[in-house]
Amino acid sequence: MFKIPLLHEPADFAPPADAAASVGRTNRRRLRVFLIVFVLTLLPGLAWNLLRTPEYRANARVQIAAGTVASQTVTTLAGASAEIAAAQPIDLLTQAQILTSRPLLEAVLLRLRQEGHDLARSGIDSIAALQGAVAATPIPGTDVVELQAIGASPQLVAKVVNTLIETYHERSLASHGSQSQEALAKLRDEVGRLGLSIGEKRGQLAAFRETSGVISSERSENEALARIKGLSESLTKANEEVAKAEARQRTLRDSAASGRSPVLAKDNPTLAAIEQRISATREQLRDMERVYTADFMAMDPTARALRARLAELEQQLTASRAASQQAALAGAEEEAASARAAADRLRSQIDGQRRAAQVFAGNFQEAKAMEDDLIRLEGARRNAAERLAKLEATESTRLPGLTLIEAANVPDKAWRPDYLRDGLLNVAGAFLLGLLAMWFVELFNRSPAAAATTVVVPQPWLRPTLTVDMPVAPERLAQAAVPQLAGGPAPPRALDQDEVGALLAAADGELRLLCAVLLLGVTPDELAALRSGDIDPATSRLNVPGPSARSLQLPGWLAQALARHAGADPARALFGEGAELSSGLAARLTCAALDAGLEDAAAVSPAALRHTCILHLLQQNLRFADLPSLVGPLSSTELAAYAAVSSGPRRVRGAEIDPVMPALRQGETI
Repeated sequence: MFKIPLLHEPADFAPPADAAASVGRTNRRRLRVFLIVFVLTLLPGLAWNLLRTPEYRANARVQIAAGTVASQTVTTLAGASAEIAAAQPIDLLTQAQILTSRPLLEAVLLRLRQEGHDLARSGIDSIAALQGAVAATPIPGTDVVELQAIGASPQLVAKVVNTLIETYHERSLASHGSQSQEALAKLRDEVGRLGLSIGEKRGQLAAFRETSGVISSERSENEALARIKGLSESLTKANEEVAKAEARQRTLRDSAASGRSPVLAKDNPTLAAIEQRISATREQLRDMERVYTADFMAMDPTARALRARLAELEQQLTASRAASQQAALAGAEEEAASARAAADRLRSQIDGQRRAAQVFAGNFQEAKAMEDDLIRLEGARRNAAERLAKLEATESTRLPGLTLIEAANVPDKAWRPDYLRDGLLNVAGAFLLGLLAMWFVELFNRSPAAAATTVVVPQPWLRPTLTVDMPVAPERLAQAAVPQLAGGPAPPRALDQDEVGALLAAADGELRLLCAVLLLGVTPDELAALRSGDIDPATSRLNVPGPSARSLQLPGWLAQALARHAGADPARALFGEGAELSSGLAARLTCAALDAGLEDAAAVSPAALRHTCILHLLQQNLRFADLPSLVGPLSSTELAAYAAVSSGPRRVRGAEIDPVMPALRQGETI
């Protein structure tokens, strides 16, 4: 939509009579289409909404706790583990499936029929219908299950939920009882079979011991093993003695080869006596050597006798040591030979007992394995007997728990449908469908005049605006300032203040003065009749001659510029002859408009400039009676065109307005 600047508000303009009649017919057609579609859509929807059968929902909550009869592991005869009902956390998802299972619902349906309830009227007379009406939902993080039933009868849905809980509880107890008895029977049977197996194993072990000679599971208590063990220990000691004797023999031989005596004086009394005598003789000689000289000692018979005795004693000592060494070596060889003989004898005895020992070791291992099996069976029997005693002692504590947290109550209002919500949605849908049908009908009934472009021409210097629908092209927007009367000429183009300023800036010096005079409301004929005496620079006024003589206020810069061009014939000097003026003026204005870059520059004419001045005056609410005194005479057609866009009283006189538009006053600075 485009806005055209006018002098009055849109409410001040009344459409023509034929246009009002067309609008009335269009509105009636729109209302008729809307009401027909709205009613035809609303009534079936409301009927469907209100005729629906209400459904009721009953809810209940139960807490399910499993009993302790669940799988317990016992050891069987083969040593493998068997599962006998173990205590495991209950799975609420499984219980929810059981609550909605077909066997349980069949039992519920049978009980309801036996109690005389009318199931066919409620629509749940079959298992499939009951399964669709009942739901069980576990609550996450708890052991609570929420049960709900949906149906047409509020009393029956509550009864279905409560009956379902009772039936489930009864079946849980019955199932637990059978499972408990089965678990006890299995444990008793296991204890009995373990006792029989233990008796058989004991008889087999006793018979095997009698035939194999294995007295006990301890090796030291069996004679064969004890004998082999003693021979082995004796052989070990004999080998140690052989090693010691051979080591002593090697030591004596090495000492004899190196000249050292392995026989110590403390071990041989003869050697000890000889060494003692040698030591005493040497002491006597050292005592004499301290008193006498060597020469005296050589001549003294006592000294010579002592030296002779010392030599004899040393020879005796050497001979005695050699004899002792030979005797020790012979003793060592004899001892080594004796030790070897003892070891060989023990080794031969062990070799003789080895086969018997191997047979006995196999029998012993087999007896040991049979005894271990017997111990394991006895442990399994004790474990099974203990579990059996616990199950029998805790029979009452192992019952499954079903706690009714919230029983199902008879619902006091329908769960669905929501009649109010659906009714409002139906009204809204019918309303939107009516609008859509109205738009669709108008799409094919649009007239060419209705399809005309609605234009708005911005006029920032005109405060009031009017929106007018006009079938004009956008490039002719300036001509829409005044509506065209039927059979009248097209209105001239109107310029806004920005366009006026741009036109004055683009015009040459003389043409600029021409445009300024035309923007004061002077006609081209009055412009051609101007003379130098009509310009008064002192008072800045222009006296327009002719039939509509009048005095116009000039901007200061325009008065001075016209005075500078004054001469004997200023109008012709400034603007040329009348014929040239009327023919060349429009062309020069078009060139200036093109240079200024104005839209629809070809429509910028002297009449458009005068039309712009008239609009400026009317915008200030000037009286039509004072308008000719400022812009000259106006024809009846022009007055009718301007009057068509004006309403209400106009009270401003010509002396109270500013006839010079703002863009013209600023022409001096351009």
